[in-house]
Amino acid sequence: MGLISVVGLNLARASDPIPEAVYDCLPPQTQATKLWGLVETASGSYLLIGAGEGETYQEVLIYLDAQSACRSLLPEDDPVLSHYIPLNLARELALQRYTQVLQEQGGRDAYQQQLTEYLTAAPEGTRSQFPEEYLWALEQLGIELPPNSYEVLR
Repeated sequence: MGLISVVGLNLARASDPIPEAVYDCLPPQTQATKLWGLVETASGSYLLIGAGEGETYQEVLIYLDAQSACRSLLPEDDPVLSHYIPLNLARELALQRYTQVLQEQGGRDAYQQQLTEYLTAAPEGTRSQFPEEYLWALEQLGIELPPNSYEVLR
């Protein structure tokens, strides 16, 4: 990595809202990060991070304790946050994430249209899956999913 790349990466991290210690818990192939949600508790913080490789981002749930030791909590094959943290914390992280999604996609109406088109265009016999906390967050934001277009992951 050249000097300019190192300086650029260090400058990006300097303005990054993600605590430095969290980077130790991200997948090694991570090229970019997005902070999708942050909930602080008496014992530490839970961060929902988008770890990017190319154009795709994977959800990573990190617990950061008061001593800045981090632990990754969400395996790649299980997207249900509430399997690893209390439901109220999972809902808060999901709400923060979808609030950002709405902003990135041009607002509630634009996202509603995109999501409806995506769900109704699925091949017959296939349905998207959403964890309960994500459905709750979408409902809080006024997003409605077409009936029979999804399954609830529990």
